[in-house]
Amino acid sequence: MHYILDSSVIVKWFNSDKEDCVDQAIKLMDLYEDNEIEITIPELAFYEIANALRYNKNFLSSDVKKVITNLLDMQFNAITVETEMMDLAIEIAFEDNISVYDAIFLSISSYLMIPLITANPRHHKHLERGNIILLKDIKI
Repeated sequence: MHYILDSSVIVKWFNSDKEDCVDQAIKLMDLYEDNEIEITIPELAFYEIANALRYNKNFLSSDVKKVITNLLDMQFNAITVETEMMDLAIEIAFEDNISVYDAIFLSISSYLMIPLITANPRHHKHLERGNIILLKDIKI
């Protein structure tokens, strides 16, 4: 199987404090490391994850650097957003009244026809777009 992972899922790998669905998130990481699934993310995800951890009082800058280094070493299929993907993300952002940052994950999922797994509450209300799997509902 092949999935787009939202940053909200990946953050759970490193910040499990008071987080829900950590077991499901860790299972995805384990499956990836065992070459049982493919994971695609936009390059933006690295920035989002670093930023989320930067604002976590339990992380020092050295901790965030280690996390990002570990993620880069995992060699996800990190894609550069193409014009068509960005155009679709902008349309989605306007239609659904969400940020372009959040919309890019939906756009890439739609454009590449790969399911998006998310724990981002802003995506929950957009399930009718299809191709979106809530982390809490993942069956692996």
